[in-house]
Amino acid sequence: MRHIPNFLVVGAAKAGTTSLYHYLKQHPDVYLPPKKEHFFFAGLKKDMFSGRGSFYGRNIIENWDDYVSIFEEAATEKAVGEVCVAYLYFYENSIRNILRYVQPVPRIIIILRNPAERAFSNYKHHLRDGVEQLNFDEAIKPEIINRRKGENWWWGFDYIDVGFYHRQVKAYLEAFGNEKVRIYLYEEISKNLLGAIRDMFEFLEVDSSFIPDVSAKHNVTDVPRSRKLQNFLSNYDHPLKKISRPLLLNTIGKEKTEKLVNYFKNKNSRKDNMEPDTKKYLIGVYRHDILMLQDLINRDLSGWLE
Repeated sequence: MRHIPNFLVVGAAKAGTTSLYHYLKQHPDVYLPPKKEHFFFAGLKKDMFSGRGSFYGRNIIENWDDYVSIFEEAATEKAVGEVCVAYLYFYENSIRNILRYVQPVPRIIIILRNPAERAFSNYKHHLRDGVEQLNFDEAIKPEIINRRKGENWWWGFDYIDVGFYHRQVKAYLEAFGNEKVRIYLYEEISKNLLGAIRDMFEFLEVDSSFIPDVSAKHNVTDVPRSRKLQNFLSNYDHPLKKISRPLLLNTIGKEKTEKLVNYFKNKNSRKDNMEPDTKKYLIGVYRHDILMLQDLINRDLSGWLE
């Protein structure tokens, strides 16, 4: 039997979707592919990103048959889906392709995070992975972002535009309707994680009494103490990584290798906060969009303006 997704988690980037991927896939009636993101509906091509960060697109799938194959191990699970944050940012391509390829239309889950905090988290993610050298104030300057776009850097370096949620969410609501779209706030999920997951299970029409193990947090972005060590741990193209990773996989296996890498990443990380003036600037950038989004989804977003 050929499976196609009946639900999609479309974003936003740096809103806890990697952890959510690991939590949802524990449910016996939910199937998610072995890898998180494949970008098919966004219409991305591997040659679109020849600049820095291109390795983030290593799982890009460009044709329908290859995309469907990632679900071939699905058996009798009621909810079959994918988690891919590019689908919110590239909302026009994604909506058009979802409607073209998936019938009946899938359920859509959207998680939104304070856009200023989201941008800073995305920046720290790139810093952690050794692909960002500028300080945050420089990296969010329009001229820097535009130059990087012109040099075909990975789309995640567009720190500002990713957080303009109103047009993205509005397009999904108009295309799929309120009944098919469920919107969550990252800040609310953080306060009641199991409650949010239970609600998602209900939305996906699977047993909501199932309780996943949520003790592990995935893809947390703190600032590295040593950029050289972090570059080695995170960069798939690092010469030493190409030698050491296969050796570790062959000797201790994938799971223990990932745990070892995560252990050293955690040891090499430190907490860092955004400068108050920078946050004030970003709140000004996003204020109008936040107010429009607040009216659109009928949720109190005043905390994002503080």
